[in-house]
Amino acid sequence: MDKKNYILFSFLLLIFSCRKTGTGGDATIVANIKHHATAIKGATVYVKFDTDEYPSNPTTDYDLKIVGASNESHVHIEGLLYGKYYLYAEGFDSTDMIAVKGGLPVKIKWSKRKKEIDIDVPVAE
Repeated sequence: MDKKNYILFSFLLLIFSCRKTGTGGDATIVANIKHHATAIKGATVYVKFDTDEYPSNPTTDYDLKIVGASNESHVHIEGLLYGKYYLYAEGFDSTDMIAVKGGLPVKIKWSKRKKEIDIDVPVAE
């Protein structure tokens, strides 16, 4: 392999081996867990990397799990790379006295890869 082809091959390898989605980045998602208008404190958020579809079982088929503080209605998901994620939350609505769960896909764009992104995660009975 001559020097030109070697440089081109190395450049292409570098481009295609760069990770997308997952941890190791600078983006933070602030997931605000809400049941209708009620903020849900102490929810657990499960994160699935590189997908925008509901996982087959989001409480066992996940890449990251964050347990929220009992006095806060949001969860910080820090150190993310740009790409697609699916967020699934479970909690308890103390106003209605019921367990709630739900989720949604989230995409971190390249331009937002070093930002804090606020997302409302709707949950239901």
